Amino acid sequence: MEKRPTDFKKLLLEVLREKGLPKNVKLIRSIPKNPDEEIIEEYWVFKPFIKVVITRNLSNQEITYKIFEPGLSEEEFKILEEIYTTMKDLLILRNIGVAIEEKEKVLVEAYDNILKDLGIELTPELYIKYLYYLSREFIGLGPIEPLMADPEIEDIHCDGYDIPVFIYHRKYANIKTALSFDSNILDKYVISIVQRTGKHISYGNPVIDANLADGSRLQATFGTEITPKGSSFTIRKFSPDPYTPVDLITFGTYSPVELAYLWLCVEHKLSMMVVGETASGKTTTLNAVMMFLPPDAKVISIEDTREIQLHHENWLAEVTREQIGFEAEEGQITMYDLLKASMRQRPDYIIVGEVRGEEAQVLFQAISTGHACYSTLHAGDVNQVIYRLENEPLDVPRSMIQLLDVICVQTQYRKDGFRLRRCREINEILGVDLSTKDLLVNKIFEWNPREDSHLQVYTPGKLEKISNLTGVPVDELSFELEKRAKLLEYMVEHKIRGFVDVTSVIRTYYRNPGLSGMEIIEYAMEEVRSG
Repeated sequence: MEKRPTDFKKLLLEVLREKGLPKNVKLIRSIPKNPDEEIIEEYWVFKPFIKVVITRNLSNQEITYKIFEPGLSEEEFKILEEIYTTMKDLLILRNIGVAIEEKEKVLVEAYDNILKDLGIELTPELYIKYLYYLSREFIGLGPIEPLMADPEIEDIHCDGYDIPVFIYHRKYANIKTALSFDSNILDKYVISIVQRTGKHISYGNPVIDANLADGSRLQATFGTEITPKGSSFTIRKFSPDPYTPVDLITFGTYSPVELAYLWLCVEHKLSMMVVGETASGKTTTLNAVMMFLPPDAKVISIEDTREIQLHHENWLAEVTREQIGFEAEEGQITMYDLLKASMRQRPDYIIVGEVRGEEAQVLFQAISTGHACYSTLHAGDVNQVIYRLENEPLDVPRSMIQLLDVICVQTQYRKDGFRLRRCREINEILGVDLSTKDLLVNKIFEWNPREDSHLQVYTPGKLEKISNLTGVPVDELSFELEKRAKLLEYMVEHKIRGFVDVTSVIRTYYRNPGLSGMEIIEYAMEEVRSG
């Protein structure tokens, strides 16, 4: 499915058309050449406004990410500063609401009025250049907006004053940019981006976790007391088109059979945890697997910051709230509070973004009362999962841990300079050994790192549980697993990977399991086209 341009881009493209300027109009000056560097790649992020040039230093081989934006002369820049200052004062006095469309309209109107009041006449090229910088500041995220617009960037890291901003690039991994902030600018900038999330950061409250307007995850610190190098921020970018099970197969993270097995587990309300180290793709997998939800199920998701995305109507998304007063915990709503409340909302499925504390006890209480629960946890393997669950601050007794059905262990590794995610193994918990009191763990799938392949090493024991719940013989469930794996392979072959498209195919399968793969695809795509 084609991605829709961001509102920041949409505004500029509309004005380009209004001014009669072609998309290939030259707004960026020639890229300067440095004899000490070689250009290893250059590409447009947003033509004709943002171009990226990636260079390698010939002496130390260091790679640098450079942004090029519309060029301005010294005199043109002074005029822009005057327009910016006037507009800033003007917009502060106006209530422009929260709708991005209203912000765009007000911005363009204010810009035109300021030019008229100041008696400034601009060429179409200079008009659009100024509008780029004004919209970048007032609608976008200022200097880092080009980084946000680059789909090749996963993470953005600013570690302090006068330190280059680093990014995680899909092709070049961690590399530095030519962008940095001094102390005065960085402090103000951190306050500004945090305020856009509806939160406040200060010396009294110097650490913030929040979500930006597009869903990207922001972690910020203020001043030098917590981070001696100065204020900082880290942004984990949000994808407007989240990864689907088809993407996980294409990337090699999971095999079709593994995901078909997880599909059966989700359909029959078997509880699951996706575990792994930081940045191993736990939430990405959880989000993709939740696309297997039956279309009529009541779903509740509970998170600290919004990351779960579902194309599902009967879904209640809940987020925690920090304290709002000076008294400790005044007005605070924790995951524990939300999870307890969710039990009275009669959900079929409960999704908890990440288990960290006492909410784990409520989660396992929910599992014990027949709710299907799904979550992520930081742990490297099954033994670490059990250790973390049994000890503080989670304190879940082993008698309840045995109620968890499936544990997917994920990992990340580097190959040829790329960061890749893989499902290292899928395990079933089958109960507790009565003599040793150890959990009975059945590893059914594992990843072979040498061949980069996924292998089935044991027969899934949970098929027998599903058989007992449904009355369907195990051999029929095995056939159903193969059938769903083939459907997933079919979607990969025919590049059916969009968020809405894949969900539609899965819904169509639930409603018409007797159709062939091609018939399911055709029905699903017709449903998407008809809205």
